[in-house]
Amino acid sequence: MAGNSGEERNPEDVAGERPPLEEKKSFFTAAFRSSAVGEDQPLLDVSKSEAEANDPLLEKEDCATYHVRKGLGWFRILDDTYGTKLLISLFLIQHLTKGFAMSWISNALNYYFRDLGNINSSTIQTYTAVVMTPWCVKGVFGMLSDTVSIRGYQKGPWITMTALGCVCASLYIGLYPMNSISIAGALGCLTAQQLHIAWSDLLTEAKYSESIRKRPKRGSDLISYIWGGVSIAQFASVATVGILIEFASARGVFALASIPCALGLFVGILNLLEERRAEGSPLLKLNCDKIRQYSNYMALVFILTGISLTLAVLGIVSTDTRLNCIVAVSLGVLVFLSFFALADPLVAKTNTFFLLCACCYVSIEGATFYFFTDTPSQYPDGPHFSATFYTTGIGLVASSTSVFGIWMYNRYFSTSKYRTIFLVNGIVWTTINLISCAVFLRWNLKVGIPDELFVLGSQALQQMVLQLGWIPGVVLMSHLCHEGMEATMYALMAGSQNLGSNISYFTGAYILEALKVQPSGNEDEGHQFENLWLVAVFSALGGLIPLLFLPLLIPDARPDERLVHR
Repeated sequence: MAGNSGEERNPEDVAGERPPLEEKKSFFTAAFRSSAVGEDQPLLDVSKSEAEANDPLLEKEDCATYHVRKGLGWFRILDDTYGTKLLISLFLIQHLTKGFAMSWISNALNYYFRDLGNINSSTIQTYTAVVMTPWCVKGVFGMLSDTVSIRGYQKGPWITMTALGCVCASLYIGLYPMNSISIAGALGCLTAQQLHIAWSDLLTEAKYSESIRKRPKRGSDLISYIWGGVSIAQFASVATVGILIEFASARGVFALASIPCALGLFVGILNLLEERRAEGSPLLKLNCDKIRQYSNYMALVFILTGISLTLAVLGIVSTDTRLNCIVAVSLGVLVFLSFFALADPLVAKTNTFFLLCACCYVSIEGATFYFFTDTPSQYPDGPHFSATFYTTGIGLVASSTSVFGIWMYNRYFSTSKYRTIFLVNGIVWTTINLISCAVFLRWNLKVGIPDELFVLGSQALQQMVLQLGWIPGVVLMSHLCHEGMEATMYALMAGSQNLGSNISYFTGAYILEALKVQPSGNEDEGHQFENLWLVAVFSALGGLIPLLFLPLLIPDARPDERLVHR
């Protein structure tokens, strides 16, 4: 690790950099030249400087106009730093596909299974696990895109092929009569949707990881552009999906989701990722040299894929929560050991921290869902949230506050060290979750706070803090990706976090059963929630465990510093 490496200039990076701002001509530059922001000034700093405050020409400029001008300047500098095509690619894939279409599909999924008829909650969970399998095996996708080129391109063709499959699958399951589609056919179509979203998400992550590594100065701002857009897209999706499900059914939502997914075709067709194709490239080419050079990471790909598939099968065939928990934790330890044995030390340490974070925050969503949505006859003392409030209401609040969390990061934490950010984030996250446990004891009602207001406030704070910790994590992972292996490495680190979430699911299931918190939507099941507060406290305190290892696992650096020299 190099201290203060963000100030040093790598000859290879200098040769590949874009021209200076005053010489670069592009869409945003031409449109918003007058909105320039200083190179060393935070892009989202909307406070007026002393000179601007005293400028008589700006005296009559209202606040809204000023902020719009600053926002356009922010986009212009991002464009000058990373390029218009990359920003458009991220808009089409990260915003429209992952943010908007993914949210539509996810919210409509359970309604579709319900419409099929005679499918209980356990079966729905099993089907959902099958459908989400592509997110667990992203390492294989990364390995293919990094080592197998099609006509000289390593990313665009994969996005194009999966987008075509997704569009066809969405239209088939959305427009073809439901009673004419078998369960296997339906699951295949739904899996094809997730295949495109997961694969294209990975490849664009790899591209912006490469861009951030080469130009780290604005890395945090690029991540803010990505996740700010994702949050806004999810906000719009959540706001509309309820009405669409009510009037067009879940199948209609799937059919409409083909539109934003189809726009992803342009990323590959127009080469918006700006891949360089060598003359005379064959139809298919396997890069054996890269496989030999990075054989350790290839081995990690197969280890993680095997473990992910093992846990998926275990969740389907086994109902013994204790056995499932033991196997899941054991496989998690195997992942830790595998990374330290096969990956670079800095990569292994960082991945261990993020995997610990995912494992230690125990998932109890199965029980909290029933707690909040049980009817008066099922749980007389419960909140009795309607489906509209539980999905759209809470979802809109979560999406809007995520954007505020991104702004807070850029305004107050973008120049702080990783250790400081993760420490503050972990402590605040645990505190909020401990306070949120009050609703399970009904203490909020004793002090006159309605359930709706308490939960909305809790969700708002949780989402804000979640984004505050997520952005530096993405920046850190981007800095650790090896040149030419961005997709594989990003997939490994993201996949291990997904694996941590699965381990959290199994441990949470065992703890819920051990403490006799087993609601199922039956009549008069209020006694099932007596120990839910205790499980929630255990889950919240688990978030402090990774902080004990923070100095050992996270580098003492800032987001704008280069960690690995090439």
